[in-house]
Parts: sequence; structure tokens; C-alpha cells
Amino acid sequence: MSRLRRATREDNTRLLDLFGSVPMQGELVLTTQRSPDFFSLYDIQRGDTELWVHEVEDGLDGMGTILVRDGWLEGRPCRVGYLGDLRTRFSARRSRGLARFYGPVLEETAKRLGVEAFLTSVMASNAAALQALVKRKANRVNQPHYTRLRRFSAVSVHFTRRRQPGRSRFQVRRATPGDVPAMSALLDADHRARPFGYRYDQGELQHRLERWPGLSVEGSYLAFDGGGRLVGCTSVWDPEAVKRYRVLAYRGSMRWVKWGYDAMATVLRAPRLPEPGHDFRYFYLCNTSITGEDPDILRALVEHVYADHHGKGYHFFSLYMDHDDPHEPALKGFFQRRLDFHLYAVTPAGLAREHFPAGRTGFEMALA
Repeated sequence: MSRLRRATREDNTRLLDLFGSVPMQGELVLTTQRSPDFFSLYDIQRGDTELWVHEVEDGLDGMGTILVRDGWLEGRPCRVGYLGDLRTRFSARRSRGLARFYGPVLEETAKRLGVEAFLTSVMASNAAALQALVKRKANRVNQPHYTRLRRFSAVSVHFTRRRQPGRSRFQVRRATPGDVPAMSALLDADHRARPFGYRYDQGELQHRLERWPGLSVEGSYLAFDGGGRLVGCTSVWDPEAVKRYRVLAYRGSMRWVKWGYDAMATVLRAPRLPEPGHDFRYFYLCNTSITGEDPDILRALVEHVYADHHGKGYHFFSLYMDHDDPHEPALKGFFQRRLDFHLYAVTPAGLAREHFPAGRTGFEMALA
């Protein structure tokens, strides 16, 4: 006996158990921790959230989430979906308990909520997911269509030696409440041109500042050119209240990476990498907009973020970087680790679409 149904808050304990027990495999084995409230990451976002679970006699063996928000596509308003938090136990993968419902649920949701396309990210090394989700199979009539938009990396900039911002033609300072309208206008102009951009014209920045725990105006950084024009911004966000990454194991070459990193950290008095069973301390750079894709602007922002947060117990901060990203030079000289992903646009079988605009998307890595 099994069934697919919408989850409720009464499922919180079982969702936390399922989500935390299915790790991200690789040489660094991680789980995502969402306690005490699994739903808190959804609560801070605008739009509609539908969390689906596959239930069997002895509990939950699979889950997946659909989040739908207002956005931009080809310069016009649209409804954008995101597919995330897909977790299945081994028993569910063998029986395809959740998989057989995926196509029909996606098609029904797209029609009901008016979604033109869904975004999803898949770890590049996750061969099983790429095989199960992306590869076309003739016998799967209702299989959703995956179109790869971008290859990208979650870049972790590690705190090692102390360093001060270098000379730059851009002036950087922390934001104040009076800067919020200008920062919102910069983000709005940027996201209108992005495929699947956010609706900053509808108060997205103000919403984030009010609802994301730990996000603040003072934690935002602004870059100005020589004429005093705002040309770049980014915000520091520590997601500890809603999600954390816990190390389960270091395997293969990561064992040697940890040994070498910890030796360096001891000399530099920087945080050592967490032991198995412990969490990384990190933050994201979000609300990032760089005029003209100028890497010198991002460099100036990153240097100030690094200098201000060094020595505060963080292992690293993460930011999004496309393959062949023009921002790449901004990180030269920083100690980095990269986790590679594919970003896909997903459309139901009956509404399949293969071609989407090129360019930087509105995907917000901090919420994935």
C-alpha cells in the first residue's frame, strides 16, 4: 500500500528524518539539516509551495517540492517554478514509487498555477540523478523535458590568511536603510533582463530583508563608481536558522585535502574543516548585481566582505559562478573550492520547450 500526497506540518519529524538520512554522495559526503522546522525555508519565500511525499506502510520513502513565484522571461512577466528537495530512500528508487507520479503531477501543477517552466539544479557528479531525470527514455511517455540552461559552480571562498581590500576604482561601503530603494532599483533592472529573474519591482528585496532570518540592510555591500553612481551590490546571508550542511565523511582525495587544509589553518589560525558529524559554518552572497558584468566591481565587493568576516568563525562563503563567467577574475588569489552543477529548465511532456534565452539567470543558489 502506497500513496502520493501533499505533506503537512504534522509530517515535520518524518520529513527531517528522511531529508537528513539521504546524503549527497561524493568524496565529501554531506547531508542538509533543516531542523527544527522543515518548512521554515519555504516560509521565507514568496509564492506557492507544494511539498509532495510518497508514503508507504512504514513511513515516508520519497519527497519533492514545487515552489512557484512571479518572475521574468524574455522581458515579460511570467510564473516560474523551482523543483527541489528531491529525496528518495533506496527502497523507493527500486520500486520507482515516487518516479511514476512525477510527470503527471508536474503537468497538472503547471496548468493549475500557470507555470511556463520550472528550474532545477543537479550536481554534475550525480550520475544516478542525471540518468533517472534527464536522459530521455522512449518508454516514459510522461517524462518531463529537461533543457540545460547553464553549467555553474557553487564556489566556496575559504577564510585563510587575513587580507585587506586592495586599491580599486570603485568605492565600497555597507548599505543603510536609505539605500534600499536604489539597491532595489539596480536589482530590478538587472532581473528584468534575466531569464527567470525575480520581481524586485514587487518588493522582493524588502521581503527578503523582513523575512530571511539573519539578512539585514547592514549586511549588504554597495559599490559606487568615481561619479558616485551605484554599480554593484551584494548581501551576506547566514542560513543557519533554516539549513545547515553536515559532514558525514571525507573520502578519497578529500581526506588529503582535509589534512592539508587543517595544517594550513593551524598555521594561519583559521577554522579547521569540520570533523564528521559536525556542520560547516558559512554564508552566501545573494542579491548580487554587477553593472556590465564588470569583474572589478565584484572583486571590490568580495574583498570587503572577506576582510569584514575574517576571524569570525566562518569556514567559507559561497557564491554562484557560471561556466566561463565574466566574473571569474574577481576571485583570483582567493583559496577556493568548487562544486559543479547543471541548471535545467524543466517543462512537462505536454508542454515541452527546448529553447530559452541565453545569459545569466535569476536562479538564487542560496534558496536551493
